[in-house]
Amino acid sequence: MPYLDNRNSIIEVLRSHPEEATRLWVEAGRERPVAAIIEEARKAGVSVRVIPREQFARRFQGVRSHACLEREEFRYADTDALLEAILSVKLPFLSAFDGIYDPQNLGSVIRTAACFSIDALIIPRDNACGVTDAVTNVARGGIEHVPVGRVTNLPRYIEELKRRNVFCFGLDERAERNIFDMDLTMPLCLVLGGEEGLRRLTRERCDMLLNIPASADFPSLNVASAFAIAAYEVVRQRKGKGHGEGRD
Repeated sequence: MPYLDNRNSIIEVLRSHPEEATRLWVEAGRERPVAAIIEEARKAGVSVRVIPREQFARRFQGVRSHACLEREEFRYADTDALLEAILSVKLPFLSAFDGIYDPQNLGSVIRTAACFSIDALIIPRDNACGVTDAVTNVARGGIEHVPVGRVTNLPRYIEELKRRNVFCFGLDERAERNIFDMDLTMPLCLVLGGEEGLRRLTRERCDMLLNIPASADFPSLNVASAFAIAAYEVVRQRKGKGHGEGRD
C-alpha cells in the first residue's frame, strides 16, 4: 500500500482527504517530534499505531521520518469530466505535459500548480511518470489540491480543449514569440514537453509556440522551472486585469 513520509504531505491528506488515509505508523520513542501529525490523525479518525524502532525500520526502509501514513492508491481525475467542468469555469487555466519521466520534476510541477490554483494537470498514461509515492512526497501536499488526469493520446486531448475554446500554448525554447509579450488572460492550457521537449504531434496541435527568454549561451530550462515561470506570468497578468487566479 502506498505511504507518505513527508510531514506536509501527511498533514494535507489528513486535513483534505482523511477518507483516503488508512493508518498512521509511528516509531516508538519518537512520538514527541511528530505530535502534531498524531493529533491531526486522531482528529481525522485515522488509526495510529506506535511500533518498535526495529519494526518501523523494516517496514519503511530508508525513511528518515518518524511517522508514515498509509493511504489508498492515488485516484486520477476523470479527463472526460474535466472537459465538461471547463465549461462552468469562468477563466480556466490548465497545463498539459508531454511526458515527464523524473518524479522530482513531476512533484515540483504539482506543487507549483497548487500554489497558483491551476484547475488541472494532464499527463500521458504511457511513457511518462505517474503519481507515485516519490512524486507525492516532493509535491509537499500539493497533490491534494490539484486534479491530475491521464490520457492515452495527448494531441487528441489538446484538440478537445480547443473545441471548448481553450487556447493551447506550447512552450518551446526555439519558438519565435516571447511569453512575456503575449496576452495570457484567456481560457488557457500551457503545454510543456518532458525532459526531451515537446513531441512533434503535440507541438503541431498547439495554437502557438512561445519561448521563455534566456541566455543565448544556455537557453534550456528544466521543465519544472519553465512551468513555474510560465504559470507565474499567467497569474500575474490575470491579477493585473482583475481576473484573479484560477478556479473562479
